[in-house]
Amino acid sequence: MNRRIDYNLNKTVHSSFSLMGHFSKSPKTKDILEGSTGTLTYHDGVAEVEMTPEITYTFGDDGAFFTVENEEDAIIYGYLEDGTYVRFNSFSTSYDVIHAPGFSVVRYRVSDLDFSKSEFKSDSTLTYDHVLVTYDSLNEFGAFVVPVLMKEDKSENPPFFIGGTEDFDVYLTYEWKQYGNRVNINVKAQVELEIRIKRQNSKVDAFIKDFGAFLSIINNSTINATSVRYIDKDGNVLRTHLFAGPHTERNGKTDYSYGISSEFNFGNYQDNLKQIMDFILTEKNDQFDKLVQNYLYNVDDDLNLDSALINYVNSIDIYMNGSRYSDGTRIKKLFKKINFWLEHFPEKLYGLYFDKSKQLANDDKRDAFVHSLVDTRDYLTHFDKKNSPYLISDSDRVTYITQIRALIHIYILHTYGIPDNSIWNYYRRFILDRISGD
Repeated sequence: MNRRIDYNLNKTVHSSFSLMGHFSKSPKTKDILEGSTGTLTYHDGVAEVEMTPEITYTFGDDGAFFTVENEEDAIIYGYLEDGTYVRFNSFSTSYDVIHAPGFSVVRYRVSDLDFSKSEFKSDSTLTYDHVLVTYDSLNEFGAFVVPVLMKEDKSENPPFFIGGTEDFDVYLTYEWKQYGNRVNINVKAQVELEIRIKRQNSKVDAFIKDFGAFLSIINNSTINATSVRYIDKDGNVLRTHLFAGPHTERNGKTDYSYGISSEFNFGNYQDNLKQIMDFILTEKNDQFDKLVQNYLYNVDDDLNLDSALINYVNSIDIYMNGSRYSDGTRIKKLFKKINFWLEHFPEKLYGLYFDKSKQLANDDKRDAFVHSLVDTRDYLTHFDKKNSPYLISDSDRVTYITQIRALIHIYILHTYGIPDNSIWNYYRRFILDRISGD
């Protein structure tokens, strides 16, 4: 485990290090050095901190002292042995303060923290020129921006522009990380999202989250931002923000090499990336965000079959709220919402599960499929329609859930702007239980 953080603060949630340090409620170096002493050990997106004496705050008219238990009581600042400053943004105690003669020891678990090479200010305002963001799997899905090491000079590839707004421009870029010594050197490329600031505001944070959702969709698994580094105009790293996300520990052990050959690798549709970023930055709406969130909620969580079916059907219901036919008539019934939703699939992708020739015509098998989803959802939710002939049996539940999940995934990929051929090729690898047609 490392005993120092490099000067560029190039750490991610998958880094491991352990350092001694001093800690205080005050951001001032003098106060920190006169405060508590302890050890910060970081791994799997979480810092485990043990310090003595405990940090306290006063409460009430009588000035009683209480142990700082979380960020609502006070923000904790630290100065580590290698000269790095740290700030705890989200943390909790284990409530097992150890009292011994003359001192007490308290333990904290920190899931969101900032590192800096300069003292934090009491206000959180930070002026920066650009941001570098790393994500799980971005090295693989964005590998096309990295030059071939043995054939090209490693400084040849400029940042690859993929989109922007009046607030910032977005690029895919990379930097080399070297390990070992002068005799045995290992070189690894780190692909990053570079966000160049035009006008500083909170929209950058929203985009970082939205890009992570997009990566999660093409991975079909929850993907997290693994580090956010804020850089000034001279290239100095001002701050690194690390925060644990869902499945951080699992993702750190996942081999994402499949992303190199995936149909959804960015290199397969470089010319479409700007269109995709434009959609993410300016075109998508709250209903689409909810559809994506509901889909991703089900991807990694082992919901029981009933809960999964309810969640998938409800996500389409919510997404289609407010939909109208071309004559302006509002679509109210869920059966009609789902059928109308299916009408908007591209013919090629619709044909993965249905008879293409009947997309805009009557299709008894498609209608039976939709009736089964709606009636089973209603039965599981309200115990309505218990005598419906369309109720899905326990033995068929997995098949229906797999089908509706795939249809939602296909729709989201298409709506983002992933080429239909890439989506079709991805799904043709599987043995699909078609709903209608040959």
